[in-house]
Amino acid sequence: MKTIIVDSDELSREIMLFFVSTISMLDIVGAFNNPYDAIEYVQNHSIDLVILDVQTAGMDGIELGGKLREIDPELTLICTTAEKIYAMSELRLKVAAYLMKPLNRNEVLYAIESARLLAKRNQKHIYARTFGYFDLFVDGKPIMFKSAKAKELLAFLIDRQGGTVTTDQIINVLWEDKPNDEATQNLCSKIVKTLKKELEEYNIGNILIQRRGIRSIDMSQVDCDMYELMKGNVEAKEQFFGDYMLEYSWAEGRAESLKIRSERIPDKKN
Repeated sequence: MKTIIVDSDELSREIMLFFVSTISMLDIVGAFNNPYDAIEYVQNHSIDLVILDVQTAGMDGIELGGKLREIDPELTLICTTAEKIYAMSELRLKVAAYLMKPLNRNEVLYAIESARLLAKRNQKHIYARTFGYFDLFVDGKPIMFKSAKAKELLAFLIDRQGGTVTTDQIINVLWEDKPNDEATQNLCSKIVKTLKKELEEYNIGNILIQRRGIRSIDMSQVDCDMYELMKGNVEAKEQFFGDYMLEYSWAEGRAESLKIRSERIPDKKN
């Protein structure tokens, strides 16, 4: 779980960092003393969990939690507080857990596990179908993309199996007939934003990972027939008839490699 910590008290922030740094399920990507910095970070990055203190200087923590939820309704929150009076407000915010200061390591670990279970229960099922034509399903329903190029960009990222792609790589694949100039780079940036917006309409914007001009898909959140075939799944082999993302010419190479992979998977035993 990609996690940030927000606490204006340096000692409390360091104690929390110390407690959570050894928890393998967490990826601590930021620690902030300024709530506005935390808001800006969540606006530009995919985050799963926020651990915040309700008495953060500059903004009430309950208000901060609400603003973060406006950005990403799927965020899981854990609140820390030194005063019991805040507990009811935290419950109204629907936090995974609240921790009383001074912090206790066992209580922190229990809160993290509660957050993990809550996030897993609330997680939408995302399925990418690549055999034949490409489609993305959320809880069994297909996303009706408004932008064909945004859909193609997502298909390309799915095809990369979590690997990162640069703006230049995207342009070379999606606009191979256009020069890689400022106009095309601006167009690429616009399509990336469009994809993010379309995914967010289905509350799955966090599957798109962006960092300093590179993009990728969070494979841990996406089930995919191609991924299963690459793992040697017999059921996936039975679903594959040689066709892969037929609408995209750049996918032809992958189709050939999948045919070879499929032939190497033993048939299902009766």
